[in-house]
Amino acid sequence: MSVLSFPRLYFKGAIQWDPCTFNNNDWQQMPTYDATNAALNWPYLNGQGITQDNFPQTFRPWAITLQEDTQDSPAGARIPTEWNMFGTHGVSFVQHGAGQITQIIGGTLGVGKSVTNGDPIIGAKVALSGDNGRGPGRLVDTNPSSFWSSQVFWGKFAFAAAGIGFSGPLNFRMHSRWLNLNRIYSTDRALTAPAASVACCLQTCIPTSDVNWENSKASQLVQALRDGASAPGAKGIMIRFTAYVNLYFVNGIFNSISTMPRNFTELADVLAAAWAAFNKNGDTSKFFSNPCYSHVVGAVGVWNDGELASVPGGRYLVPLEAIAPVQPAAPTAAPSGPLGHAQAAAAASSPNTTVLGPVAAQVDEQAGIVSLDLSSTMPENGTPGQWPSDLTKTDFGALTLGVQTATGFTPVATIDYEQYARASYEATAGIVDITLPDPSVLKSGPLAIRAQGVVALAEQPFAAQTDSRGIYLNQEGAASFNVSVFNMGAPAPGASVLVAQYDQGLNLVPSNLTHNIHFTNGTLSTATSGGITTNVTTVVADDKGVATVSIAADAPGFPVLAFFPYSGTAPALPAALNPGPPWSESICFAYYTTVRVLPFDDGVPARFIALWNATHDSTQAWNFVYTQILYLYDMLFSVMLEFVNLGSQSAVEKNIDKIWPMISKAAAAESTFAMPITRDLSAGKRLTLQLWIYLVANKYNVPELTAESIPAGWAPK
Repeated sequence: MSVLSFPRLYFKGAIQWDPCTFNNNDWQQMPTYDATNAALNWPYLNGQGITQDNFPQTFRPWAITLQEDTQDSPAGARIPTEWNMFGTHGVSFVQHGAGQITQIIGGTLGVGKSVTNGDPIIGAKVALSGDNGRGPGRLVDTNPSSFWSSQVFWGKFAFAAAGIGFSGPLNFRMHSRWLNLNRIYSTDRALTAPAASVACCLQTCIPTSDVNWENSKASQLVQALRDGASAPGAKGIMIRFTAYVNLYFVNGIFNSISTMPRNFTELADVLAAAWAAFNKNGDTSKFFSNPCYSHVVGAVGVWNDGELASVPGGRYLVPLEAIAPVQPAAPTAAPSGPLGHAQAAAAASSPNTTVLGPVAAQVDEQAGIVSLDLSSTMPENGTPGQWPSDLTKTDFGALTLGVQTATGFTPVATIDYEQYARASYEATAGIVDITLPDPSVLKSGPLAIRAQGVVALAEQPFAAQTDSRGIYLNQEGAASFNVSVFNMGAPAPGASVLVAQYDQGLNLVPSNLTHNIHFTNGTLSTATSGGITTNVTTVVADDKGVATVSIAADAPGFPVLAFFPYSGTAPALPAALNPGPPWSESICFAYYTTVRVLPFDDGVPARFIALWNATHDSTQAWNFVYTQILYLYDMLFSVMLEFVNLGSQSAVEKNIDKIWPMISKAAAAESTFAMPITRDLSAGKRLTLQLWIYLVANKYNVPELTAESIPAGWAPK
């Protein structure tokens, strides 16, 4: 099953994340964006002297001004636009210079059958690109203020050496899974800011019929993968990778960008210079991206029947207890870090405890093997006084895999430090294969992993997962999605799933307050936790272990729908899905989907139509479209000025033929060229913008405009 079966190809390198950070609201002291309504946060901005009358002149200068932030931790000088004002939301694997090449480094055909040299696919570059292989993929958060809703839209995955390789198109977007907020082990808070220690796993699959194989017989590894993907019970190929130890302010190191700020003070200076050039003569040549980079290890294997496309499968272990390393880092001096604040030296005391990340396990009884995916499990050392981490794995000593039964813990196998240390981790993407004389013992109870006599990781026997991790609903919209239920890694027909709604702060939504969605199928009821009574539904898995959940929109917002699978008595709900502890209730390891209920803008087209029919004034029509729709993207996504000035009526009018396909409903669904890339354009505002484009294309010669004025299949020429 999956990349935990054979054959496997391994790759390593780095990945670039280039989001525009202006709508993130990471800084509590500077909440610029009203995400619920897809608008600037006018109540907050008015307090900064920025109003709906003067924002074209006041907003950008304020956004790049260095300001002291006392509310966030660690405190320090920051700018409201955050670290990447000109971000494109691009996602791509790094292919830069000689030291940052993302490539296949080897593979395995079975236990003891590693292939690390001699195969021509080794050294093949790994590429993630956009629609039809053009441009990069795109990183978009369903909720821009969250860390748990990231998704990657992409168009093509390719693994290619000279005349050898394989590739395929998008079938399933990727979502951040196995979130680990503690991936860097350090006593130094500065080493993990702003989000250096956040790691996640991403997975996607490509059906066999869509995979393009090039000269596969020339490579033993590629041909084995092709044969496996074509075997009975196989559906295609699976690509899984983990991004970890994130680097910020590294222009000129992982890329060729000549503007190289190393902290927020320097960033404010170069942004001021860029805007001075633009304000003088419209020069955008000083605009620059300032991406984040993550280290990456990954594996490619066979995608089989019964496996989800974007969710790592298998028996799932999550943190239970925090543990301490056996070899703590020594204290050092405290130089300045890359974010411009001093780094504290570690105290020479007993080491801090930390939780490990999740594990997926697969047992192959016939082959006598248990395979563990530790790609998201073991942290790297954050050496105090040094930036970044040196990628050395923190030493927790030997780990013991076993089974937790009513009578206690039964050890089954030992995993020595060398098996999860950096060299082994990078060579096999964190996958550890263990040969067992009797793997059937692993069926006798939930799996567990102990370290230093403590159960650090414990199996959740029931799991409920969905490929529909990012759902978009418009006003009066509805959707249905599937949830696959597993018991100890196998489909669980007849199992029940309790589904509850949490708000964007990860708290249960009380029944007597406004909901973002309501459930429209299953057994509807209420449940109470922490004094909060909430509406829930219970759905039952079919004979394949798949349940269906149906929802409808109630109010704009960002609900999280959490799944609680069970057999017998329904489990108690947690009152909140906080990052933890208890870790079994943490959003990092929970089963859930994220929903974006878009602003309720169905009345906007009627207002625009009434304005046009009453005035037939092209200037008033433009002002309506700009102040109601385009102003937001003009202000927040400044990189658009390199392509079209969204604040200029003439510039937008000249580009309506290019804008039209990018704002379509179809483009918003999966395209990497969708506008806005953030996918927060409601159906009502989309129709309004389309009606305006129709007016422009007809030289404003439309005596009577209606919502149905645009003929089916029409497009501007």
